Amino acid sequence: MAGIIRKIREMPLKDKVQLIVASLLTIAVMASVPTLAWFNHQRQIAELQKVKTPDLLYISAACGEDVKGFDLSSIDIGDEEGDPTSQLFPFAVAGEYVTSFTLQFSHTTNNPFVYKLYEGTIITDNNGKVCKDKASAQAAVDGSVDFDTDVVEYNVKAAWSLIENLERESLSAGDTIYIRKGNCLLDGSQSMTSESFDATKFYLNAQAYTDNNGVNRLIATDKYEEDCYGTYSNFNRYASPLYWQRSNIPSVANPSGWGAKPFFKTFILEVSWDRDEISNKETDILYFSAYRE
Repeated sequence: MAGIIRKIREMPLKDKVQLIVASLLTIAVMASVPTLAWFNHQRQIAELQKVKTPDLLYISAACGEDVKGFDLSSIDIGDEEGDPTSQLFPFAVAGEYVTSFTLQFSHTTNNPFVYKLYEGTIITDNNGKVCKDKASAQAAVDGSVDFDTDVVEYNVKAAWSLIENLERESLSAGDTIYIRKGNCLLDGSQSMTSESFDATKFYLNAQAYTDNNGVNRLIATDKYEEDCYGTYSNFNRYASPLYWQRSNIPSVANPSGWGAKPFFKTFILEVSWDRDEISNKETDILYFSAYRE
């Protein structure tokens, strides 16, 4: 070590300056290596992290299952006196990171079906346990509703992987549960001339119409025709859809502090008809959508 120091002292001034500069550059490079490695490590971590969508919202089957479980493909209008004249279809809006949402519904009017949309309530007993047989469900409502017309029996489907960690109150695929009508959101049976007409429960573009058979029904005004068909005008009046929407629907009973928890909110679509007015040759299209406020 003493020999190295002696040689440095004996070096010309020019060589000493070059040695000092080289030493400082070496120290700077060595100090930067851990920093560069840290930045590289952080970049790789960021690339591997799962990006969480700020909000998730889906139309689903009645208990937050895959939407394919919400089947509206056919309605049995019957052909004999005494057959049912209405049918209930439960479904849900499910998601995460959403405390309230807007629900939209539209449909064509080829058949004079009457649509009503209700909030749905899964029937539970006095202890809050879901009723999984008809007797206990009937006892739970205790005559407060007409079980034959206001309650739908539903078979729970498999959990939907898109909604992670969804708590379904111990519901499992194959369980039979009972869902009752709750608050009516849309009443398609209301008349435009009725004194009790409530615009918040009605369509955005409906008008009364009497067809060639003398049947009183609802069809769409021209309010949204351009939005729907653009410049095309050669369409049947019944192919112009009616539109309805309701905003500020809470996702859960008490949304304060709900945060990112998964949820599903159940609804019931009731379709009713007069058998003599329905044609087996006509098909209607129904459309549901939901979005965050």
